[in-house]
Amino acid sequence: MKNKILLMGLCLSVMACSDDNSAAVIEDPQSGNKVVLLKVDATDFTFEGGKILSFEDASTFTIAHEYNLPGDFGSIKLKYEELDAPIFDGDIHWMGLGGMHYPESIDPVSSFESIASAVPMPDESLRELVLYDEYVPVDEWPYAANYTALWDAVDNLKIVKDYRESNPNAKVHFFLYTPSVGSGNPDDWDWFVILKN
Repeated sequence: MKNKILLMGLCLSVMACSDDNSAAVIEDPQSGNKVVLLKVDATDFTFEGGKILSFEDASTFTIAHEYNLPGDFGSIKLKYEELDAPIFDGDIHWMGLGGMHYPESIDPVSSFESIASAVPMPDESLRELVLYDEYVPVDEWPYAANYTALWDAVDNLKIVKDYRESNPNAKVHFFLYTPSVGSGNPDDWDWFVILKN
């Protein structure tokens, strides 16, 4: 009988442990070294969610990339250069559709608190396009960054306000992920607005 009670108690304690991450993201922008990726649809500029990444301390923040040109299959990886730590990893398929491997998931829109007043768009000197393919016509649609539309998609998020207030001179990075190229469909593409606290 004792064994059954112990076994039942063990089962209940295991079931009580949960990996449920559906609760709202509660973030202290002052604590730790963090980077947030905010996902924005590339065609209608709708905010689709995001991910907060935590890192060891570093005095600077530089995004490095590893780009494998898609003959049939390629990939793009972004790294926090000073720490050699991943920020993003995704496949790029020629005449197909790749997928994102890191972060493994994006937190839903509901995880990010909204604010009433829009955060002003950073000055042009503080905006940086993440360029990883020298042959992409970055000044032509659909590759050109519409900074106003991208910023409008995220300017009402508390995390944007917090990160900009805690690090007002940091560059805001804009990264276009194109999992489909060749006859790729821009409806499958996403921009990531990347901020450092």
